[in-house]
Amino acid sequence: MKPKHLKRGRFIVLDGPDGAGKTTQTHLLAQELDKLGIRTLMLREPGGTPAGEAIRALVLEHRKIALEPLAEAFLFQAARAQLVREVIVPALEKGEWVLCDRFSLSTLVYQGYAGGIDHHEIEALTQFATGGLSPDLYIVLWVPLKVGIERRNHRQADRMESKGGEFLKDVSNSFQKEASLHPKKYTLIDGSGGVEEVRERIWQKIEPLTLDTPGA
Repeated sequence: MKPKHLKRGRFIVLDGPDGAGKTTQTHLLAQELDKLGIRTLMLREPGGTPAGEAIRALVLEHRKIALEPLAEAFLFQAARAQLVREVIVPALEKGEWVLCDRFSLSTLVYQGYAGGIDHHEIEALTQFATGGLSPDLYIVLWVPLKVGIERRNHRQADRMESKGGEFLKDVSNSFQKEASLHPKKYTLIDGSGGVEEVRERIWQKIEPLTLDTPGA
């Protein structure tokens, strides 16, 4: 049983198109929270559990295996359901902060808007997979498509990144549009500029959440 004095941890997501800086900023945020004595757990989607990592290998690395967008959506949601129940919820109940690189918006964007699956169906699947769990703060880092491509040109493209220019354009535009249309659900942050500039923009949104956290 959770001690009565132990507050629920915070669930923070950093999402956005490839090249926006999500992974770098997630690590920097974890370092900043560590300075305040806040226990953090860094996760990525899909992944974070043995089942999730196996699904990640299938949907992102095995480009010779044909997958329809609907099949991709089910696989991503399966990995998410396992991650939420096996890792995220237990960590939050222990008072830890969970920092997740990607979450539900990625499925809505990649398989929904860019993949052609009705967004209401994606959202229904997400609700079922997560059990209604929502992030305390859902940050969407966004950079223009050209900037994102330039930033990631040093590494091999995964299956999603290999779907072509029009697909990636739809992905980039959809992240910005969805975050702009729902400001109460998503916090849109400019991911362009230097790493420290972006870190400061993110910290301005995170810092208020640390004020009532034990150890902060």
